[in-house]
Amino acid sequence: MDLVTQTVLGAALGEIVLGRKAGNKAILWGAVGGLIPDLDIFVSPFFSEVDGLFVHRGFSHSLIFAFILAPLMGWLIHHIHKKKMDIKRREWTILVFWAVLTHPLLDYFTTYGTGAFLPFHSHRVELSTIAIVDIFYTLPFVFVLLVTPFIKRTALMRRRLIIVMFSITSLYFLGTLGNKHHVNRVFEKALSEHQISYDRFRTSPLPLTNFLWMGIAETDSGYYKALYSNFDTQIPDDFIFIPRNYEKLNGFSGEEDLDRLIDFTKVYYHVINDDKGLYLADLRFGKMGISENSDFVFKFYLKNYHGKLIIQRSTESRSIEDDVWSDYMDRIGGI
Repeated sequence: MDLVTQTVLGAALGEIVLGRKAGNKAILWGAVGGLIPDLDIFVSPFFSEVDGLFVHRGFSHSLIFAFILAPLMGWLIHHIHKKKMDIKRREWTILVFWAVLTHPLLDYFTTYGTGAFLPFHSHRVELSTIAIVDIFYTLPFVFVLLVTPFIKRTALMRRRLIIVMFSITSLYFLGTLGNKHHVNRVFEKALSEHQISYDRFRTSPLPLTNFLWMGIAETDSGYYKALYSNFDTQIPDDFIFIPRNYEKLNGFSGEEDLDRLIDFTKVYYHVINDDKGLYLADLRFGKMGISENSDFVFKFYLKNYHGKLIIQRSTESRSIEDDVWSDYMDRIGGI
């Protein structure tokens, strides 16, 4: 998920594990542990455009990473605080372990794709039950952690606040699993009623909440896409066909980087030309708004430079106009 969510989740776990002994220092080191896996964003620019996609949420998000990092950070934190705090290295190690481990665990349930089994297997886990940014999951952490540091570390109220917050967020998170199952059934019914034959389909929650979803059904030549809000009064009936346009890639056949980019998209992609040239869009992330004229969130320009394929991710502005936000919020509320 986003950096804010991962940081406050780590901070909250720090409070749970060592709050009574270490007070706000437990929150601080938990936040650091929760943030560390995403530091791979500073490494990605040193790789090619395509390789960088796999470096992010790569080894630092694997299950084994926490087992490697926790003892090292546990030793470092213990060394920093041992003169003033009677906390064992093992206790700091446990704090870091949970703060680091929960980061990728949460990411596995988003859309991007995360290297859970690296370095032993390259399969990237992508369960798509919760959006990368979900305010209903994040805000309870933020509110509680704004208050907790000002409460005495041994106070019962401090413990109760953090436990209540974890109970609320955990129930919401579990609810996203059940909601995805419900949304899948809705799209299956809608596709059947519209007599759309497909090879496979997927659903993904769109940003901010777990209440607005995008469904994509793959056919031989492209994809049928529709949106569904939990507050809609009917099942989706406005499917839009998006051609794959694979034939536009004929000039780049056999290019390893292109094959890897398509693999990154889980073969949910659209190829088209605009005024800047040919690009490939990753359909899993949708667009920067609900209008069909909106730009794709993830798109990569493909250029032939002296016989060599150059792939460049779009650097166009990601700012969103007020009316786009308004339309998006209205769509969450249902039709």
